[in-house]
Amino acid sequence: MKEWGSLRHRNLYFLKSSPEGLSPVVGSLLLLLIVFVLVGAIASSINLSGCRTNFQYPMARLTLESCEGGIYGAGSTETVRFEENQIILMHEGGDPLPLDSVSIRIYGYGKSYQGIPGHGGSPLSGELSVFYRDLGSGGKNSTCYVVHNRATLEDGLWDVGERLVLCGQDSAVGAVESSVKVGVDGDYNTSDNYGFKAGTEITLKVIDSKGRNVIAERKAFVKLAD
Repeated sequence: MKEWGSLRHRNLYFLKSSPEGLSPVVGSLLLLLIVFVLVGAIASSINLSGCRTNFQYPMARLTLESCEGGIYGAGSTETVRFEENQIILMHEGGDPLPLDSVSIRIYGYGKSYQGIPGHGGSPLSGELSVFYRDLGSGGKNSTCYVVHNRATLEDGLWDVGERLVLCGQDSAVGAVESSVKVGVDGDYNTSDNYGFKAGTEITLKVIDSKGRNVIAERKAFVKLAD
């Protein structure tokens, strides 16, 4: 009977003390569960950010070698020879730039035209905004843009050591929709040709159309063509 009482006492003690003994174990398990959840969340965020950063912005060192053209005369005799307005850019290092995903914007004071030059219409003077939607040959003037950039256009890439020549008559003519758009003081009802005034400053931006980031921004003063 004494042994039975002792055994019952030990069982009662075990039952009373077991919740207290289990508390550290349960706490440890909960802590491990929280750690696993946090590790999983961190790993997921790293994977997601990794997916977002898989796209690498192209980087290239571009220089503006020259900007020539200009507006001749003054007042009512002021004229512009669009074909003489040329901007030459040089790719000096970095990534090859796909011509179909790179655009160019140019800002400065100059002239464009409404209508067809020599066949009626009128010139427009003011702040020019020139937009090359892409640098491929589509929607460009074959006798200006394509002729000047034949080597660069050959493989669809603007690569290191290659020049890109922009001309005031790069816009497509005839029934082909031009990929060069020109506005004067916000008016884009133009023939998409352009000429900048000599002695004024232009700003040129080369833009990655996919990543929507500026690859290069350059400024230059327009020199009168020889």
